[in-house]
Amino acid sequence: MSPKSRICCSLSHPRRQHYLPNKILDDSYVRVLDTTLRDGDQAPGAAMSRRQKLDVAWQLAKLGVDIMEVGFPASSKEDLETVKLIAKEVGNAVDDSGYVPVISACARCIRSDIDAAWEALKYAKLSRVIVFISTSEIHMKYKLRKTAEEVLKLAKDSISYARSLGFEDIEFGCEDAGRSNKEFLYCIYGEAIKAGATTITFADTVGYNFPSEVGQFITDMKANIVGIEHAVISVHCHNDLGLAIANTISISQMGDVNWVWFRPVWVWVRTGSG
Repeated sequence: MSPKSRICCSLSHPRRQHYLPNKILDDSYVRVLDTTLRDGDQAPGAAMSRRQKLDVAWQLAKLGVDIMEVGFPASSKEDLETVKLIAKEVGNAVDDSGYVPVISACARCIRSDIDAAWEALKYAKLSRVIVFISTSEIHMKYKLRKTAEEVLKLAKDSISYARSLGFEDIEFGCEDAGRSNKEFLYCIYGEAIKAGATTITFADTVGYNFPSEVGQFITDMKANIVGIEHAVISVHCHNDLGLAIANTISISQMGDVNWVWFRPVWVWVRTGSG
């Protein structure tokens, strides 16, 4: 595994990449997804009003982020309406170069969550739903109280349902992937892609992994997930051990990983993420 000679993103690339949900054409390009308005909004004291969130979204668009995750519509009527406002305004503001940010929001593998996300995001020119579920043994047993087979079915059914509503850009995230069984990850990611996921996300939810571990996870995923050539791999690293940025940068530089992007968050939940 040799490091890339260079990596670049929307702020440093001479020409913005044409956005394809399931592919990045330049293997040196790293997509930026900013989750300040969703993950960051969970930080103590960081709650923002609807107008403040809209103002932040406009600033993120000025920065040129590829994707902004702006809320969790199923969590409250207020959040749904805020996501809808951002989708209508920022999500339709095309600049002179043709750039418009992808507006995204998260949803659990629950139909009502996905319905709320669609109701909020359908107004944006480019929208993405981030469907997630826990996959570590401890989370499945004690948090979800479900078997691995039940979790797998929920994931497949939820992605298929999102597509049936009209979502063409679907991210599937495995919460606590860093502590999950690798064989189960290969299986659930492969089934997610088959069901219509365009991006799959490895989440080190509890900030548990070291750069070498995350790097090996991504290498193994590339080698073992059926259909991986039809999806983008993303990473979401938390900072509980102070390694979020190290994990993110090391993965971005890996020579055999073409489709990795990261999520900066400037207002931190717990200890932050990279």
